Amino acid sequence: MAILGFGKKKDTRPVDVGLASLGGKSENELIEWWKQRLELIAQVPSEIARVGALTPQLRELSRIESAEERKRLTKARLIAFAQLPQDKRSIISDARKKAWDIDRGVLEADQKLVDELMPQLDASVRSAYPAQRP
Repeated sequence: MAILGFGKKKDTRPVDVGLASLGGKSENELIEWWKQRLELIAQVPSEIARVGALTPQLRELSRIESAEERKRLTKARLIAFAQLPQDKRSIISDARKKAWDIDRGVLEADQKLVDELMPQLDASVRSAYPAQRP
């Protein structure tokens, strides 16, 4: 069992067991997982708490060693986001914009991957995903 020190995290297990367990799932399963996760984040009543819920998701996604798996998960996230109602997409977009101030490096890496994947996606997905640069 890992011990947490004073402000210095020594436990290296995944922050998000759900995200870590998605390996090998079908694209539809990934999309459904992301839809559920994004809907839960959108329901968080506090803006700062929504940012606090979204940022670790993106951070954990950035820790996945396999570039192909990271792309697969990110693609599923983008598709899931596009399937959310507009009001929830706005809430998630606002949280993601604020997350740039929390962990710019993770958001920059995520945006780079989003920019790479976006041209490969259906026009309906592309139109639902706003530019996320701060």
